[in-house]
Amino acid sequence: MPIFGEMHEAEDEYGNRFTRIPKFYIQKTGGKNHLIKRVSKTRYPGFYLPWLFWDFEKNEELEYYDHGKYKGSLSADGKLESKFGTIPTVFRNIVQFRNDARNNNDANAGLTGYQQLDIHAQDVLETLIHIEFATLNSQSVMQGLVSGAYSDSHTITLTEQGVNRAVVSNATAGQFVVGQSISIGSSRGNTSVVHGRTVTDINVVDESNQEIVFDGDPIDVTEGNVIWSSGWRNGFSADIAASSGSIGDNTSGRYPCMYRGIESPWGDLWQFVDGVNINDHQAWVSKDANNYASNVFAHPYEKLNYVNATSNGWVIGMGLDNKHPFANFPTILGGSSTTYYSDHYWQATGQRIALVGGYLYNGSIAGLSYWDLYFSSGASAWSLVGRLLKKRS
Repeated sequence: MPIFGEMHEAEDEYGNRFTRIPKFYIQKTGGKNHLIKRVSKTRYPGFYLPWLFWDFEKNEELEYYDHGKYKGSLSADGKLESKFGTIPTVFRNIVQFRNDARNNNDANAGLTGYQQLDIHAQDVLETLIHIEFATLNSQSVMQGLVSGAYSDSHTITLTEQGVNRAVVSNATAGQFVVGQSISIGSSRGNTSVVHGRTVTDINVVDESNQEIVFDGDPIDVTEGNVIWSSGWRNGFSADIAASSGSIGDNTSGRYPCMYRGIESPWGDLWQFVDGVNINDHQAWVSKDANNYASNVFAHPYEKLNYVNATSNGWVIGMGLDNKHPFANFPTILGGSSTTYYSDHYWQATGQRIALVGGYLYNGSIAGLSYWDLYFSSGASAWSLVGRLLKKRS
C-alpha cells in the first residue's frame, strides 16, 4: 500500500544504512472512549506534517527522511553510525549521542541533516506500526528482546586463561541462545572482563555444565564472574525474510524484533529520544533538531498543554495537544500487559529526558509505547543507546 510499500533501504556516503520513510500526513483524534489515527499521502483538513518532513532553512516540505536501521555505534573519529555488524555503543549520555550524530554533518561536502532519534521520528514510527498491525499492543505482534538472561546468579564455574568460552551450569546455559551478545564482569551490568561478544555455540561439557562459546580475542575468566545478556549485534535482520519479524521466534522474548528494516524499535536497549525536556512532569518539545539542547524550558522549546502522569504504571491514555500532536506521553494509568497500550511508564520529578521502548530484561512492561521519563540528561549506562537519523537536505 502507499507509504508502507514505498519504505525501502537507503545508504549514505559514510556507509550508514537507513530505512527511507516517504512523506505523509497524520491525523489524530481522541476522546474518553476512543482513539483514531489516520495517515495519508494527501494533506486533508485536520492532518499535520511530521516535522521531519520539513526543511526549516528553505521553508519547504521534504519528500522523505532516513531512519537508522541499526542501534547507534561510534566511529573512530566520533561519528554516530548505523552500520551492519557493529556492537551498539553504550555508556554515553543523550548530549554526547546528540553531538555524535551532528558530527556527521559536513556542509562543505554537502552532508547535512544528521541528528539523533527524536520525538518526531518516534511519532512517525508509532503511528505506522499502530495502523499497520491495528493494535496498540506492539508486543502482541512481536515480543522483542525483553527476556534476556540478566542475573547475578548466572556465574562462571571454571577459571581459565586465554579462552573463548565461559563454562556455566546447565541451568545458566539454558538462559542463553546462540547469536546473542554477552558481557562478563563482577556482577550483572559490569563489563570489567569483556563487553559485547557474540555467542557462537553452546555445548555440553559434562553432566552438570555447558560451555558458552563466543567470538573475539581470547580472554581470562574467573570462577564466580557473572555472564549476562547485552545489546544484540547490529545486522540480525538480514536473516529475516519478511518485512517485519524476529529471528528465532516472535514470542519468547529472547530474540530482537525488526519493523520494516528498523532493528529493535523496542526491547534490546533503551533508546534516547531527543527534542523533549521534562520538568516536574511537564514536557517541553522542540520542532527543529538544530535547536535541540537538554534542560531547556523556554524558547525554542514549547510547553505542552497537559501534564504527564505523576506515578508509575500501565498506560491507558496518552496526552494530546492539538498544537503539538506529535508528542503523546502517558496521562492515564491503570491498564495491564494486555489492555490499552499494554506498556508501562516510568517517571520522576525534576528535570528529565525521554527514553522509549524498554530493554532486554523488561519483559511484558516493554514495548513501542513504554516511555521512561525518569533519567536526567547526564545518565549513561550499558542499557541506553542512541540512533542515527538523517533528513534529506
